[in-house]
Amino acid sequence: MSNVIRFLEEMGRNPAVGRMAAAEYAATMAAFDIDQPQRQALLDRNHVVLGDLVDGRLRMMFYITVPSPDDHEAIPDDDNDGDGVPDDDEPPYEKD
Repeated sequence: MSNVIRFLEEMGRNPAVGRMAAAEYAATMAAFDIDQPQRQALLDRNHVVLGDLVDGRLRMMFYITVPSPDDHEAIPDDDNDGDGVPDDDEPPYEKD
């Protein structure tokens, strides 16, 4: 994983990094040994240039789909482990 991504992860974990004074922010970046073009994009807070430098995606989408009851089979009543096989039909567990 690149150092710039590690730095961005740190910013996500610690939002105070984004509110630091410019000199302190630059010093924090120096600890991550970020390449100069990426460092400049971070200093300029230019997400477009930074995205290009790390080959980021222009757009990302996130979807959540909820299955309808017809999309899956009902779990048998005697399936306590949730694997879809009734417990009586499973082979017994053997110890090594």
